[in-house]
Amino acid sequence: MPDEQLAAPLCLESFRRRKVAAPINSEHAQFTIADVAAACGLPQPVVAQLVPRTWTDAGWMYTADQLQFAVQIGPDVRAGEYVAPQQD
Repeated sequence: MPDEQLAAPLCLESFRRRKVAAPINSEHAQFTIADVAAACGLPQPVVAQLVPRTWTDAGWMYTADQLQFAVQIGPDVRAGEYVAPQQD
């Protein structure tokens, strides 16, 4: 590995970019992952993988629409029948 890569952590620049980027709808993101997991009945790691989230000054949070999405997919995920939408 070149010395210039060892001098600074690779993730530091992405962290700085994320902090500078304006959060989208962050004022509406008011639910934690625990709130979403409790509402949809899925474990928190599953919620983190399947449900979109919003970056805020307080960290990753969920909007009401994102919470509703989790509640909608919850039964299918628990039944093992959920198929994620395909990316275009």
